Amino acid sequence: MTDTSPTISPADERLAQAVSAAVAELPGIVAVSLGGSAAAGLADERSDLDLHVYWREPLADLTKRADRLARIADAGSVAVEILTWGREDHLRVQGRLVELVYVPLDDLLGEAERAYGEGIGDEGFATARLYYVANGRLLHDPSGALGQLRARLASYPEATRHRLLASHPALLQTYLRQLRLAQSRGDLLFVQHRRYTVQMVFFNALFALNRRYHPGEKRLLAHAAHCALQPASCSARWEQAARLAADDPALAEVLGGLVSDLCKLIEESQ
Repeated sequence: MTDTSPTISPADERLAQAVSAAVAELPGIVAVSLGGSAAAGLADERSDLDLHVYWREPLADLTKRADRLARIADAGSVAVEILTWGREDHLRVQGRLVELVYVPLDDLLGEAERAYGEGIGDEGFATARLYYVANGRLLHDPSGALGQLRARLASYPEATRHRLLASHPALLQTYLRQLRLAQSRGDLLFVQHRRYTVQMVFFNALFALNRRYHPGEKRLLAHAAHCALQPASCSARWEQAARLAADDPALAEVLGGLVSDLCKLIEESQ
């Protein structure tokens, strides 16, 4: 289910609206929404401002984007077509970093169709892109396309939930066995890797169990606090697991307990 949009600061609201208005004038832009920690109500003084920019071909070229953003940005702060995590433009406005994340709208609509059809079965952040639509703050949507998708996402895709909950318990058990074996061999780098994959699959399953879209990799415990179904003392146990050394036998015990409790909740939900 979607989260209630939290109140954001007046300064963030003004900044988001100003940047959205500038981007909305560019060719190819269909909609803009506020995402990230600001939209989730988790922003702090070090947080940047994330705007998701939904587009269709033909998208404005780099020169047009740079020229338009330069009108509102601090001098010399515009950087366009950053491809580290996908297509992004970055700028600063009154010293505040703003990241524009460009999302092809038709690709996203196709992803939503799969979510409700055969289901999305990724081990990682399976429904993260849907989260940003379902929980983002609409800033610009003249055609109503993003609003229509948001309305559809108000009902969590049961096909995706079924697919994730059918596959993830076995994955968790497999990764736990591999972690224990790696500990017995003294392969601490692989232990660390398996700690991460257990964490990744655990939270993917936890959010699906609770019919909540996956928020991505940051502040997982803050988001998980909204889940009605979760292992007892889930947050404290994950914090303990995060602090344990890779060669500490307690690591497998703590993770094993969390996995066992989650699998019981999944079994009871079927």
